[in-house]
Amino acid sequence: MGQTASRPSAAEGDEETAVPTPSSNNTESSPLLTPNTIDQPNSTASSHRRSLKRRLRALPVGNTVTTGLATLLSFFFFSILIYLIVTKHPAHNKNKNSNHQKLTDHLITARNGAVASDVEVCSNIGVDILKLKDGTAVDAAIATALCIGVVNMYASGIGGGGFMVVRHQNGSSKAINFREMAPGAAYKDMFNSDPMLAQRGGLAAGIPGEIYGYWKAWNMYGRAQWKDLFEPSIKLCEEGFRVPWFLGRVMDFEKEWLKTVDKQEWGFLFKNGTDEMLKEGEVMYRPALGKTLRTIAEEGLDGFYKGKVAKNLVRFVREKGGILTLKDMEAYKAEVEETAKVWAFGQEILTCKAPCSGPVLIEGLNIAEGLDMSNDQSGLAVHRIIETMKWLSAGRTELGDPFDSDVSNVARVAEIQSKQFAAMVRRNISDTQTYGWKHYNPSYEFKEDHGTSHMSALDSEGMAVALTTTVNLYFGARICDPETGIVLNDQMDDFSIPGTDNAFQLQPSIYNFVKPYKRPLSSMAPTITVYNGYPSLIIGGSGGSRIVTSIFLSFIKIYQWGYTLLDTIHTPRVHHQLMPEVAFVENGIRDDLVQGLKDRGHTVEKLPVIGSVMQAIHKLPDGDIHAVSDYWRKGGRAAGY
Repeated sequence: MGQTASRPSAAEGDEETAVPTPSSNNTESSPLLTPNTIDQPNSTASSHRRSLKRRLRALPVGNTVTTGLATLLSFFFFSILIYLIVTKHPAHNKNKNSNHQKLTDHLITARNGAVASDVEVCSNIGVDILKLKDGTAVDAAIATALCIGVVNMYASGIGGGGFMVVRHQNGSSKAINFREMAPGAAYKDMFNSDPMLAQRGGLAAGIPGEIYGYWKAWNMYGRAQWKDLFEPSIKLCEEGFRVPWFLGRVMDFEKEWLKTVDKQEWGFLFKNGTDEMLKEGEVMYRPALGKTLRTIAEEGLDGFYKGKVAKNLVRFVREKGGILTLKDMEAYKAEVEETAKVWAFGQEILTCKAPCSGPVLIEGLNIAEGLDMSNDQSGLAVHRIIETMKWLSAGRTELGDPFDSDVSNVARVAEIQSKQFAAMVRRNISDTQTYGWKHYNPSYEFKEDHGTSHMSALDSEGMAVALTTTVNLYFGARICDPETGIVLNDQMDDFSIPGTDNAFQLQPSIYNFVKPYKRPLSSMAPTITVYNGYPSLIIGGSGGSRIVTSIFLSFIKIYQWGYTLLDTIHTPRVHHQLMPEVAFVENGIRDDLVQGLKDRGHTVEKLPVIGSVMQAIHKLPDGDIHAVSDYWRKGGRAAGY
């Protein structure tokens, strides 16, 4: 097996035998990724900045470096940001030897239904919809997501979009694609002269899809009154809510930018009439957004895409240099699609299709099913995990919006999800060494994305929902309409820009170029598993490129290592996205396992946190429902009854 082995094409059957179903024993003797049995090395943000500088000095200099630098800078700075925030969290400080202190009181056990989100008050709102309003899991997920958009406006909100996977109790399933779309006046080369315009200002904003997605889902699966889903969030806007610790830390990290903002737009982040930012625990009000939410609650879909809200939003975006029009708002449609499906680890796995990253999650699970990773104390297991991550990251470079008929890649995307393709990939994985990026044959550059918020919901009748939403970068395009209170997304940054080869001399993907009414590629991958006809695992995450690898690793932890959901979420993670050529591991991984990776040729970088945040629900065979939010990385807490 040479180092230049090409990315295979499926041409023959899988002759390998699958790994037997792992034991359901949840006792971990000395588990691979549990931090509490070892001492953590000292790690500071400054040391990671020094490491970043060393890596940047090693990169080539020239016109082709720009995109590669952007990807590398984005990954490291995002990880540093998460580190600076997490080190202020109580869970971090309770045990100085562990960034991932195991707190069993953050395992929610229920019998009827549950919601897991990254804000405790929002999880509680979702459960209240289930209990008090006779709501379905879809009702609960929508109400929870609306709350997240109010409280964690830096990550998601009705100015953004996302994906939802729904598994109905009758056995049917659908994926709802409400990803933002490029405006009608968008064109392929619009950011060539200044790529930063895709991140900041009006030109960065795509047509928001979140409200359309919720309206579509509610009409298909909702039972509570539409207005009842909005009322709790309207109340938060009008009566105020306490700033969560993570929002407080994000604001503190962004304080230099916040010193420059227009208070008409962002005044809700400050103490009334002053230049002093609100701090954790202080009360924040969002009256303009509350008024907008009330309009949508009363008028439905047209309350957002037509009328006064749409006119104000369009006017504001255009004042900020954007090209959004009322015609664009009226043209927006969310797509209801069949779920992408695979059978692996004894489960039926349901996720979303491209431009979501569900197809490469399926690719990774198919590859892993035929590799023995069942020993959670094995250096070989973590090597195989990293190798699978590299292959699925290469596959991600081939994804794009399948509705762009000019550059359809549907057949190839279907191929990489096949069992035959997975078998051929396994024959290109060595147990003794890793390879340079060319071995995995990515077709195009790896497009980095960011942010997001995920929530999972399960109701008493067995309906399950995995929902991920985003405005992309922190605070989206960094513009907030003062009339509507809506923070606009910067999803145009998730498209590829022609003519900008990256540091690896890989071209931007033709499948992800800007085009009118096209949706950009996304790392989101909300996922549901079904076992014996009932929903088993409802999972998803935030953190851009780390989403898919974290979901993939969660499957290994649960279905090959027999971990509980609590241990799956709180224990350290590993991540590899092929480019940069670095295996990232969170503090807490045993030193001998790190050395095993190095012995196989991996470059390893230890980080306090990788930057992925998971929210999940696991229904056990005895009927108990376990719900866990990633308290250790973002302060979330699930709820159930």
